[in-house]
Amino acid sequence: LIARELPVIPHCTEDALSAKGVNTRVDLMEIESLARERIVREHALAGVTFTSPKTVAVDADVEIGEDTVIAAGVALYGSTRIGARCTVGPNVTATDATLGDEVTVSHAVLTDCRAADRVKIGPFAYLRPGTEVGEGAKIGTYVEIKNSVIGAGAKVPHLSYIGDADVGEGANLGASAITANYDGRQKHRTKIGKGVHTGVHNSFVAPVTIGDDAYTGAGSVIREDVPEEALGIARAPQKNIEGWARRKKHEKPSG
Repeated sequence: LIARELPVIPHCTEDALSAKGVNTRVDLMEIESLARERIVREHALAGVTFTSPKTVAVDADVEIGEDTVIAAGVALYGSTRIGARCTVGPNVTATDATLGDEVTVSHAVLTDCRAADRVKIGPFAYLRPGTEVGEGAKIGTYVEIKNSVIGAGAKVPHLSYIGDADVGEGANLGASAITANYDGRQKHRTKIGKGVHTGVHNSFVAPVTIGDDAYTGAGSVIREDVPEEALGIARAPQKNIEGWARRKKHEKPSG
């Protein structure tokens, strides 16, 4: 500029980082690293504990409550809000998620979802957009939830997919619960009432409603509504064929 006889106006700043130029990807990485360190430091000064600060990424608009612990490998993006006295991590990615107070979450992916106070999530859980988890509920290992409301105190503890569903307060879904919500053209909702207990390996073919305090038998494919306080069973009866293994052992191979 001087060589071209153009004006050069100095500008004083107390923040050297804001004046640092970015001309290469290496420059960009250095700036991002410094910015992350600054954000983490600000949260730490406000009462948040980071057990492994160099492994954490926190966006500028993220809010974290006092006495919350952020473990290694945590990434908090967008407008994520985390309450007080939570334990987040290790290995959690949250984008535009809202967590209440005293929430525990580990090894999980949370996207555009909400969890109330004292919820437990993970390990290895996936909460997708539109999910709302009520106070004191549990979302356990290898559980995926999408566009569903999980009532207060309800439990979805193991190996389940819950999509487009309303699960009542205090319900307990057995391992491998599946809501079959898509008929090939459109999505349908499953409604599971308060205090319901479902057996292991249950599929719920939506639209379907399970009434309050009802039970469903293990291995059932529930296609019809189950009334309140009823037991719904939908499976083929077991058949035992005596001596089958002995005869099979002595069969001659075909061909």
